[in-house]
Amino acid sequence: MKKLSILTILCLVATAIFADVSADLSVSTFFTAEQQAAVVNGDILPQMWVKYNAKNENSVESISIPTTKYNNEDYSVYEVVTDERFFIPYKLNDESKLKFYNVLTSYSGLKGMQYYSRRAGKASLLIKKCYRVKSLSDEKLPDITYEKIEPKISNMFLQKDNKLGTLYFKNELFSDSDNFVMVNTCVIPITKALFTINDKNEYKIYSFFIYDAEAGGYFCYSFQVLRVKLDSVLKSGMISPTTFSNRLRASTVHLYKMLGIDKSDKLNPWVGLYDKY
Repeated sequence: MKKLSILTILCLVATAIFADVSADLSVSTFFTAEQQAAVVNGDILPQMWVKYNAKNENSVESISIPTTKYNNEDYSVYEVVTDERFFIPYKLNDESKLKFYNVLTSYSGLKGMQYYSRRAGKASLLIKKCYRVKSLSDEKLPDITYEKIEPKISNMFLQKDNKLGTLYFKNELFSDSDNFVMVNTCVIPITKALFTINDKNEYKIYSFFIYDAEAGGYFCYSFQVLRVKLDSVLKSGMISPTTFSNRLRASTVHLYKMLGIDKSDKLNPWVGLYDKY
């Protein structure tokens, strides 16, 4: 009887734990009530932070990343963290949900993405080429058009941009009810001005798309984290938080574009701020 009681208690505890995990993909996990109202009204809310803040550009003292079963790790070890919150109006049905899913896996569609260049003071080309690959090679593969939504899919893609050069990412896309979680992990080290600043798997970009039927669209939370293991590079100001915040905003505006929504007027996340290169 005693053994049965212990087993019963353990089962109840396990059930409670897994119930909490499955419930954490909610709008309130990522958005306060004030943030929800702001993004539904059309605002895009960015934050950026870099260790040592050498260029005095950090917008906050720190950035707390909400953790879920899809991103359960310690983000305090990362030297660069940026995030943003936004809302995509979207009428959801089986057909449109599959379309959204295929947009998220359209790697070739990322070619031509623009970002706000502080040096030029205008929009400039960020991604020169992008396509799916099978391994760390230049062998170009076509995008896959999925006919049904899977719980999880994995791909790899090559991205060449004018800031970080050629990168290879492992892409994972998870489906959770009407929600999606996308994880892009750079599988090679990153070099900056001849310095190798980190190891493979130390630059990650997460995107959470949480559908809200009442609001009529997706509440979206994206963040990127980067290890920079050379203090000299950080203290010199060679790594600017705006560089990565502008990259994240470029992705946001381009996703809107791929869904037929023009947000080009939002390409600069820091209008009137940090304009000196």
